[in-house]
Amino acid sequence: MAREDDRARDEFTSEAEELLDTLSRDLVDFESQGQNVRPELVNKIFREVHSLKGLAGMLGFTEISELSHSLEDMLDRLRMGRIAITRDLIDLLYDSVDSLNRLVIAINDPSLGALVDMTGLTSRIHHIITSQPARVHDDPFAELTLDEQTKKSLTEYEEHRLLENVRAAKHILVLEVTFDFSDFDERLRALTASLSESGEVISTLPAIPTGNVNGIAFRLLYGSTLDAAAVQVLAPDAAVTSLRKSEPGAAAPAALPAPTEIVEEEMSLRSLSQTVRVDIAKLDHVMNIVGELIIQKTQLEALTRASADRTSVQQGRMTSHELGKVARNLDRKLNELQKSVIEIRMVPVGQIYSKLSRTVRKVARELGKEIELVLRGEDTELDKMMVEELTDPLMHIIRNALDHGIEPPDERRRAGKSPVGRVTLNAYQQGNSVVLDVTDDGRGINPENVKRVAVQRGLIGEKDIVDQQRAYELLFTPGFSTAATVSEISGRGVGLDVVKKNLQELKGTIDVISRVGEGTTFRISLPITLAIIQALIVEAGGEKFAIPLTSVEESLRIYSRDIRTVERREVFTLRDFTLPLLRLADAFDLDDDHDHGPDTKWFVVVTRAGEKTVGILVNALVRQQEVVIKSIGERLKTVPGVAGATEIGESEIILVVDVGSLIDHFGGRARETRARAAHV
Repeated sequence: MAREDDRARDEFTSEAEELLDTLSRDLVDFESQGQNVRPELVNKIFREVHSLKGLAGMLGFTEISELSHSLEDMLDRLRMGRIAITRDLIDLLYDSVDSLNRLVIAINDPSLGALVDMTGLTSRIHHIITSQPARVHDDPFAELTLDEQTKKSLTEYEEHRLLENVRAAKHILVLEVTFDFSDFDERLRALTASLSESGEVISTLPAIPTGNVNGIAFRLLYGSTLDAAAVQVLAPDAAVTSLRKSEPGAAAPAALPAPTEIVEEEMSLRSLSQTVRVDIAKLDHVMNIVGELIIQKTQLEALTRASADRTSVQQGRMTSHELGKVARNLDRKLNELQKSVIEIRMVPVGQIYSKLSRTVRKVARELGKEIELVLRGEDTELDKMMVEELTDPLMHIIRNALDHGIEPPDERRRAGKSPVGRVTLNAYQQGNSVVLDVTDDGRGINPENVKRVAVQRGLIGEKDIVDQQRAYELLFTPGFSTAATVSEISGRGVGLDVVKKNLQELKGTIDVISRVGEGTTFRISLPITLAIIQALIVEAGGEKFAIPLTSVEESLRIYSRDIRTVERREVFTLRDFTLPLLRLADAFDLDDDHDHGPDTKWFVVVTRAGEKTVGILVNALVRQQEVVIKSIGERLKTVPGVAGATEIGESEIILVVDVGSLIDHFGGRARETRARAAHV
């Protein structure tokens, strides 16, 4: 019984989180539409709160059910036109969603439940319901030629919507249309969707087909800025009649915004999407199995190569042939299984957008700033675990952008900017990586200001040169902050070292692009998944290493005479670009007995971590293969340049290179660092 209770609780938590995320996104649309919120959106928000109330009540989560019930009552009055849309109402809706989120989390962490002021929220809801005077409803039929049967068929809500369309000086039309029995449902949905783009279908009523037509007929009561002739073009098979006794002007009132398409969802017990929720622990277990199978495949390939060497024995050749065929089949099936499992783990990054929207609105209100949050690339997919781990770093970056990046309204006006600041979050796929850009149109980062703060905090010396790139690096130094005072919402730079560390644990990178007076972009780059990756196996200092292909731009062969030294750093000229070189043997302090004459051959693996490009110098390129990254434990976790370990066949374990941390730690100074350590 306890196990069934746990399962029901987990299922409710998952369902409630999805409902609240959807509700948060809808509230953003609700606020953006001002006083002319489309009724479909109000109905959708009402249904979402109603669904949450029902789920919570069924499972005995009383506080969630009671708060949802109070919100449902308020939203019902809103959709019936009995209360108006005000700033207080919008603030209350956002605060209620935050509280519902806390109550859902409190199911597993009861300490958070004490942070919710149920009495205060209920009092605010009651105040909004009772403080607004009752609106006087006019007779919606006075200006219309509407028959008695249709009048009696309208619900109270449909009467209200009819009155709102009349007040808005819209054309009130009736469309009579007949469909064949075989496909009337599909054709009626298509017609309703088409009409909804330019108006509101107030009611859909059954009708009697005219003439000797076989089928099913409907009467659609429709309000729109379009006149009867324009609607006839949209619905050529319908008979369109105007119900207005005196037609309004053809042009829509200036206060009305251009209609936007909103797809209204039907209430159904079936899922509206093909998404399947799966316990992440089960997926991790499957991924581990796939990883072990890939290791077995690698060992099988090694056995195949060994058997092929026995050319003098006929049996050996036959065995080699059979093993090769098995390896190819295994490889094909494993690739299919791998792709399927990775796709199961993938979720759209839009799942975290709703949480960020609430945070932006709350922080902007606390700071007294007007902020427009632009969200793009919601459908870009990323590993579920990485999406969850990405939430806190993104939230921290956005908080700092709001507090210190975006100027106060008065300062923006003096600079010739709009008083409303803009923060844009854009996610997109780039090769085997997903990139997220967090951009603000604020002050930008001034290297001189960064240097002054860094000197004051003792991070650098007064004579140190701080160019633009060095200024960006200092932002991620522990203890760096440009905030004048310490507050809950800190200045840009506070905690960015933690953000960078968290992203590096995800094998990601973060870069800064900024222009003084124009704004700043924090660019986060992450691999799509961490479980199984394609890697380039290289050899340096007598040891093999795996470099993830997501970090590799290209590879080439050079000679020692092609390597130059500039300011004690080794570089190579690659197509008119000066490429810093990093010897992998020096980075890991390995003995390199390679001949260092001018004709010595080297291989350069050109790697990129964010905006930084470095050529990793190795002795040989071995091969390319899939690898499974395994943890190397806490003791070696802090070693720069090491992402983990993997087995590449024949029980050979090698290190996987973390290109991002390798570049950050050494840059092009690996050889200099090793030489300096040798003289200590």
